[in-house]
Amino acid sequence: MNGQKSNATADSIKTVDNALRYADKAAANKVKSIYNIFAIVFSLLLLTGIIVCAICDLAISGNFTWSLFPISSIIFAWPVLFPVMKFGKKGICGAMIAFSILIVPFLYVLNCLIETSGLILPIGIRMAVISVVFLWVVFALFKILKSRKLFASAISLLIAIPVCLLINFNLSQFISEPLIDDWDILTFFIVIIAASVLFIIAWRKRV
Repeated sequence: MNGQKSNATADSIKTVDNALRYADKAAANKVKSIYNIFAIVFSLLLLTGIIVCAICDLAISGNFTWSLFPISSIIFAWPVLFPVMKFGKKGICGAMIAFSILIVPFLYVLNCLIETSGLILPIGIRMAVISVVFLWVVFALFKILKSRKLFASAISLLIAIPVCLLINFNLSQFISEPLIDDWDILTFFIVIIAASVLFIIAWRKRV
């Protein structure tokens, strides 16, 4: 530090190393504590939402009617979002696993609640499968290209185009939804431009 040759002994070097390790551990514990607070607050807010919906529904209707929709949605959202609140980026994989497992049961619950509709499961399951596969492909891209996030983002945008077409194709089999319309064309054009810009930036910055 003073521009002089150090006469540090092995013990002093070890002491400095231990101090640095302690500082890193203390910083990691602080971040972990913050994530724990986020997870607790998040859980309490969702629990409060369930209680408020249930009380209001019972007070107004005398039974559980409309409250079943937000309650079931909250119950679905908690295991999906909790890993991210608890572990941050490290919890994304857990969140995706929870989403992949619970999306079909959630759609089944909605189908049971909306007795007059017979399209939730047929349409919902197809859309869920397409969405889950797309999310896992994007997740894998960012894992493989973790040092080139812009490049992974550009590829993800381009993959979104055939995914949208696949969704439109499945919808057209149940409702009068065209395979492609003017809004789709405009959206695809914007997506291609955005992907091209990201490719150029990634190529120049190598990121």
